[in-house]
Amino acid sequence: MTNEYVYQRLTGIQQILMGVHRSGGTLSSASKGTERESFIDSFLSEVLPSPFRFGSGDVTDEEGRKSGQLDVVIEYPFMPSLPIVGSNEVRLYLAESIAAVIEVKSDVSRQWSEVNEVARQLQPIKRNFGATMTQGPPPTERIPLFAVGYSGWKRAKTLRDRLADTTVDGILVIDPGIFVSTQLFGKVEATGPWALWGLISCLHQATSTLKTANPSPQRYAMVSE
Repeated sequence: MTNEYVYQRLTGIQQILMGVHRSGGTLSSASKGTERESFIDSFLSEVLPSPFRFGSGDVTDEEGRKSGQLDVVIEYPFMPSLPIVGSNEVRLYLAESIAAVIEVKSDVSRQWSEVNEVARQLQPIKRNFGATMTQGPPPTERIPLFAVGYSGWKRAKTLRDRLADTTVDGILVIDPGIFVSTQLFGKVEATGPWALWGLISCLHQATSTLKTANPSPQRYAMVSE
C-alpha cells in the first residue's frame, strides 16, 4: 500500500519541476542553467538531510587522477573541499567526500553522449576509505553517478538498455516520470511522481554507506617529518 500523502507531495514537486522546464523551452543554453538550480533548490536540498551539501566542480583521488567538470556533486562534508579563489560555487573535491554525482540535462535522450562522457571521466576515480565500521554495507570504490533529464525517453525499457552500456547507476526522466536503476541500487523501476522517490531512495542508499567510513585527507599529500 502506497502512502497517499507522500504521493501528493511528490506530485506537487514534479509539477513545479516540469513548469520550470516548460517555461524555459525557448531560452538559450546558458539560461537553461536555471534548470539545474531548480532541481537542487526545489527538490534535492528540500528532501535530503541537512548534513549534505550540493555544489559543482572536479573530483580528484589520492592517486592524482581528476575528473572533468561535474554538474551536481552531493558532498558529505567530513572531508575538506577546495574552492576556486574568489568563488565558492566551483570546488575541487576529494573522492571520499562525494556521496554521488548527478548530471542534470534538459533532454537526457538528446544529451546522452554528454552523460557518457562524464561517466568516462569519472570511472577511473577511486575512493579509498580504509577500514570501515561493520554496520551496513561498505561504500563502493566507484562514485555513484545518476542522470536526470527534464525530458527524454518515454519507456523504462529504453532507460534500462542505456544503463546496460554505461557506468551510470540510474536515470530519471521528470516528464513523464520514469526512473530505473542498476543492480547495485536494487534495480528500482518507478513511474509518475514515484520516479522522484526512486532517485531519492538510491541517493539515500549511496549517502548512508558513507556513515560507516572514516577517510583521512592526509593520504592526499606527503607530510614532512
